[in-house]
Amino acid sequence: MSQKPVPSRIELIRLRRQAQLFNRIRKTLEDARNSTIQRIRVIIKELEEERRGLREHLQEIALNYRIAIGKMGLDKLQMVADLTPKTVTAELTTRQSYSTVSLKGVLDSPQYSLVDTPTELDLALTKLRDLLPRLIGFAEREMLFYMLLARVREYQRMINAIDNVILPRIQENIRFIRLALEEQEREDFIRRQIMKTLY
Repeated sequence: MSQKPVPSRIELIRLRRQAQLFNRIRKTLEDARNSTIQRIRVIIKELEEERRGLREHLQEIALNYRIAIGKMGLDKLQMVADLTPKTVTAELTTRQSYSTVSLKGVLDSPQYSLVDTPTELDLALTKLRDLLPRLIGFAEREMLFYMLLARVREYQRMINAIDNVILPRIQENIRFIRLALEEQEREDFIRRQIMKTLY
C-alpha cells in the first residue's frame, strides 16, 4: 500500500506539476511510437517489394541449378563442390544500432578446377553471387523492422505504465490532499466562528 503524502499546498502544487510533466512525457512517447509505426509501415512495403523481386531471381537461379543437376548428376556436383576452394569469409559488423554481415573474398567468377560443368551451373552461381548484396540488404532491413517493432512495444509499455500506474497514483494523491486541505479549511472556519461567538 502506497504511503499518503503530507497534505500541504506545496505538495499539491508539486503533484500537479508532476502530473503535467508525465502528461508531456506521455505525449512525447505517443509521438515517438506513432512516428516509429509510420516508419515500420514504409519498411513493410519496401520489404514486400524486395521479397517479390528476390523470389523471382531465386526461382530463376533454382531452375538453372536444377537443370545443371539434371545434366551433371549429384555425384559429379558433389565432386565439383569438394574441388571448389572456399573463398568467402563473413564478418559481423555494427551499423548504427544494429549488426550486419559483410562478406570478403567473393570471387568474380566461379572456379571449379578442371571439372567440366554445364553453363546453367555457372549462370546460377554467377546470378546468386550478384544477388548476395541484395539478400544481405534485405536481411538488414528485416532486422531493422524487428528492432523498430521492439521499440514500439517498449514505447507502448511506458505509455501503459503512465496511464495505468503513475497518473492514477498522482491523481489519487491530489484528491487525498485536496480533501484533507478542504477538511482543514472547514475546521479552521468552524474554529474561527466558535472563537467569534466566545469573544
